[in-house]
Amino acid sequence: NQTELGKVGIPLPPLPEQRKIAEILGTVDKAIEKVEQAIEKADRLKKGLMQELLTKGIGHKEFKESEIGRIPKEWEVVKLGDKDVSNLIMGQSPPSSTYNKKGEGLPFLQGKAEFGEIHPTPLLYCSRPIKIAEKNDVLLSVRAPVGDVNIASLKSCIGRGLTTIRPKNNRLYYLYLFYYLIFKKRIFKSLSTGSTFKAIRRSEIENYLIPLPSLPEQQKIAEILDTVDKRRELLKVKKQIFERVKRELMNDLLTGRKRVKV
Repeated sequence: NQTELGKVGIPLPPLPEQRKIAEILGTVDKAIEKVEQAIEKADRLKKGLMQELLTKGIGHKEFKESEIGRIPKEWEVVKLGDKDVSNLIMGQSPPSSTYNKKGEGLPFLQGKAEFGEIHPTPLLYCSRPIKIAEKNDVLLSVRAPVGDVNIASLKSCIGRGLTTIRPKNNRLYYLYLFYYLIFKKRIFKSLSTGSTFKAIRRSEIENYLIPLPSLPEQQKIAEILDTVDKRRELLKVKKQIFERVKRELMNDLLTGRKRVKV
């Protein structure tokens, strides 16, 4: 309350020094704000590129109507579960007695909780894995929250909250599939069933239709989107650095540990 607030003591440097401290911290804040604006700009660019590249491709002049809408004439429409397109592996949770944090066995991925922007970060390991994802497999969250996507960065054990989609390299490029599933995330949410705990069935994933450009075009589309993602990651690291500098400056300047020259 007001009485308690009035009792709070604050260190009070001379007014010119207060202004200088505020100026220094304000400069860092402006730098953080600029980086945040650049991240937002990259997000808008990525969204626009996904809409353009994943529906119109690169350099196409002729288009056709398909089961999933208007696509370039040269593209196919295939089921995600087609044998010549990908292999699906539904996750299965091993006995909890096989879990550990010592790094014994394979990294254990249970679902969305371990997901990052692109790659997951495992919290546990499993000494007796049952279902396994290989490096560069696309991981789809099939239990609430449904529809999130990541890419396995190394061989891992997967629990029942995940499905691994392993593209056939001669037909489907894993990064293209990753970006397409992100682009269509809301559709997987609409396919999920269950009144209290949403989940996606295997049949719904197998029968899900995706556009299939030629492999070189898939790789080019993924390369463009991956470049934007790498830019975003660099900007996020830059923001973290500025935020750390700000914390250190506040700790030094607002305590008088370090004085500023006016």
